[in-house]
Amino acid sequence: MRVIGNTATALDGRIATAAYDHFALGTWRDRAYMSVLRARADAVLVGGRTFRNWPLPLVPDAEAIARLQADSFFDADVTPIEGRRWINAVITRTLPLPDAPRFWRDPRVEPLIYAPVAGPSPAVVVGPTDPHTVAADLAARGVQTLLLECGGDLMAQWLAADLVDELHVTICPLVLGGKGAPTLVDGAGFSPEAAPRLRLLHAHPVGDELYVRYAVNRMPR
Repeated sequence: MRVIGNTATALDGRIATAAYDHFALGTWRDRAYMSVLRARADAVLVGGRTFRNWPLPLVPDAEAIARLQADSFFDADVTPIEGRRWINAVITRTLPLPDAPRFWRDPRVEPLIYAPVAGPSPAVVVGPTDPHTVAADLAARGVQTLLLECGGDLMAQWLAADLVDELHVTICPLVLGGKGAPTLVDGAGFSPEAAPRLRLLHAHPVGDELYVRYAVNRMPR
């Protein structure tokens, strides 16, 4: 299974304010490109905090993709998305999750909740929520490409587990600052020896935004 991370960050690496205010860092192009990446994936995974802040279907927006293609944006081609369904996976330590009808009832969404405790929904997979266990379960369900749209803690876990193949990052022209503000990768951090090493695949400025794509140098198996 291929694992792709996608995040928009401020110039200082923050992905939200210290108060976790929910707002779009990037322009419409960044949000439309997120739809391109979703269209290329079989499943989208977020953490519990991300879902509680944005309990909506994580599916492509066909109109946004068309607008991006009309704008001659780089690398915006996708296969047809009509009639497809996407697994929307949430990893959470606590239940219940918000009562979000647009998420639970969207015909394009197959909800899947990974939690260590049972919940009222049959979508809850009870068991360990570590990256290797979740990745193995998703692969067994036929997922070939997984898109991570998670916060810094979860991204750190998947990088530490050596499961991330690529990172797509939109660097946005603002500085958020703030002690404790979430970043692209949070958690305990990495030592210089264990820090994931990346290889630049693409860098594309559009207006004041910079779109970069990195391959993560995976450990030999």
